[in-house]
Amino acid sequence: MPAMKRPVDLEPAELERRFPRRFLFAGAAGAAAAAVAVTAGAAEPAAAASATTPWMLGGNTGVTTSNFLGPTTSGAALIFKTKANTSSAVSEKMRLTPQGRLGLGVTAPAARVDAVSSSIGIKGTSTSTASDGRGVQGSASDGYGVEGTSKNYMGLYGTGGYAGCYASGTTYGVIGTGSGAGSYGGYFSGVGYGAIVNSDGYGLFAASGNTAIYASGGTAGVVGVVNNNAGNAVSGNGGQYAVRGVGAYTAGVRGDSNYVGVWGEATTFGVFGTSTATSGQTYGVYGSAASPAGYAIYASGRMHVNGTLSKSAGSFKIDHPLDPDNQWLSHSFVESPDMMNVYNGNVTTDADGQATVELPSYFEALNRDFRYQLTVIGVFAQAIVSRKVADGSFAVATDKPNVEVSWQITGIRQDSYAAEHPIIVEEPKTDLERGSGAAARGSGPGSSATAPFSPPQAAESEPPADPGPVPKPELRPQTKPASPSTAP
Repeated sequence: MPAMKRPVDLEPAELERRFPRRFLFAGAAGAAAAAVAVTAGAAEPAAAASATTPWMLGGNTGVTTSNFLGPTTSGAALIFKTKANTSSAVSEKMRLTPQGRLGLGVTAPAARVDAVSSSIGIKGTSTSTASDGRGVQGSASDGYGVEGTSKNYMGLYGTGGYAGCYASGTTYGVIGTGSGAGSYGGYFSGVGYGAIVNSDGYGLFAASGNTAIYASGGTAGVVGVVNNNAGNAVSGNGGQYAVRGVGAYTAGVRGDSNYVGVWGEATTFGVFGTSTATSGQTYGVYGSAASPAGYAIYASGRMHVNGTLSKSAGSFKIDHPLDPDNQWLSHSFVESPDMMNVYNGNVTTDADGQATVELPSYFEALNRDFRYQLTVIGVFAQAIVSRKVADGSFAVATDKPNVEVSWQITGIRQDSYAAEHPIIVEEPKTDLERGSGAAARGSGPGSSATAPFSPPQAAESEPPADPGPVPKPELRPQTKPASPSTAP
């Protein structure tokens, strides 16, 4: 019988025929025994192995759970290498560390499963047609069930035929935090609505050291809808401005309502308006009323104008003293082209027909260009101003003794404000005002219907359509896959 060749003396093809690769993972004793068994003929399928026999690439049948694949040396990792093509070198593709961490594309995995890729690190697909399927699921008793991190773009991205991402929590459904300067805690965009939020508490709660909510849209940046008549569609609280609108084409903040368009309530200023333009016809506060019986501005309480007040007409309006429950009583203001003050009273001359009229101490400091009127009462008598205003008084004389005289004196204001802001009796209209004046002239033929001093009306933009009751996202069945019996 010719001498049997040793494995080391065989050619590679002959070695592969006699020793199939399924034996590569066998231990030294098991491999030698298997090699002897197959030298007499062609390779046979692996037979059942005992509980202590290592796994073979050709497969083991009838083995117990005591069989294993991997090294027995302490601290050694189980490494898998492949060769991409004939020209490439064999390189590591997967590693299982002694600590039980699986690395894909990384030699030092930092987690139970650590996958590194130039495109998609981990991809999960569920073929279930029911709503309880999950492509990827993560859970944690504390901390984060799923965490995503991106250095330059999105830490977490989701797309869906119904919802890209669904979040539910006993306190917050979604928490977004922007850590960089000028960053945003959340960013939402959509063809219809960037975000629609429903909640029994806060639909959306945002807190920031700078801007809590920033929204932009082709029609409306923020639309708030509530069905509760006592609720708030949009509510702001805290900071310097609870709600602030900036940079709008027409209005920073606009309110439309069947009752109050904009409601202001505060301990100091209920509503504060200022116009910052330094030229042109501007308005700190502008009000108008479409109803002839309405009020463009209605003030319940004292009112002060720290400037010049101009009007088309003026009067007082009070309860009629003879029929207060059913009628009003109105009197028109007394007008003058001058900034005139009027003082009057009655005085009785003495036995010599002389009387002195005392004036307020500020009279001469406030007024100039004095004008006098005297009327005698009860008798036919002559009365004259015997001495003009001097040292806070003027004198009256009658040709008969003990005559009652009704007097009136007027003066033109000469205080610093009046000197700096005189009433200009006649002046041309600006280009913006030209053609208006129906309210001042009446509504006769040829009169313009535009009220004087009204700001130009910008094109009205229709508010966005009310989305109506938005259905809540479909709650998926809370079934979970069975947990493994032991932690990895």
